[in-house]
Amino acid sequence: MLKIFFKALKDLIDKKIFFTALIPLLVAASIWGILFYLLSDSINSTMESFLSYVPFIGESHWFVSAVESIGGVLLYYELVIMTSVMIVGIIADKIVDIVNNKYYNNDKKGFGTTIGSVFIALKQNLIFFILFIITSPLLFVPALNIFIHIFLWFVLIKKPNFYDSVAMYATKDEYKKLKTADKLTTNGIALISASLFLIPVVGIFIYIVQLLMFTHFNLQRLKELRN
Repeated sequence: MLKIFFKALKDLIDKKIFFTALIPLLVAASIWGILFYLLSDSINSTMESFLSYVPFIGESHWFVSAVESIGGVLLYYELVIMTSVMIVGIIADKIVDIVNNKYYNNDKKGFGTTIGSVFIALKQNLIFFILFIITSPLLFVPALNIFIHIFLWFVLIKKPNFYDSVAMYATKDEYKKLKTADKLTTNGIALISASLFLIPVVGIFIYIVQLLMFTHFNLQRLKELRN
């Protein structure tokens, strides 16, 4: 698993992959940057109203202000990541092609489509959002909030990354076999990937590292399956 991680980090500095990876990040950051600027008053009032119902926090004005400021930054960060994950589905095939041509040379027989990729990402974003709302009061509980964040990111990235990494190359039958085999390693990669989101600043590039990790993992298994 560590070998896959370091391979993904190495591939991230590949010029073609790096600049392709910047596209979703720049688009997502620009969209939410503009929206946060235009709707800053509404966002602040909504957060203040929400915090007023949280036990202990809502009773302290200075604490509300502090949490509101930090919460605004975290909300922006998480929205950028969520949107990036969705946009990656549009360009994922280009990154997977680069990795495949560089290491594995699998024939492209896949059933996957860009529409399928975006649909899965949208579905997981919706589930993420619902779970985020349900668990939001617990996000203010020290230590517990770390595990909740990791769980939420795990839910968000596992299925889209698995699909994007191999669906364009594997047939439906091959995809099902890969999906049902090595579940422990698959969940381990997703869990480690989700944990990396907690690293400040670096986290904005992690979504592409996750895709690269899943790509190496699945394309290698696909090659072995066909041989």
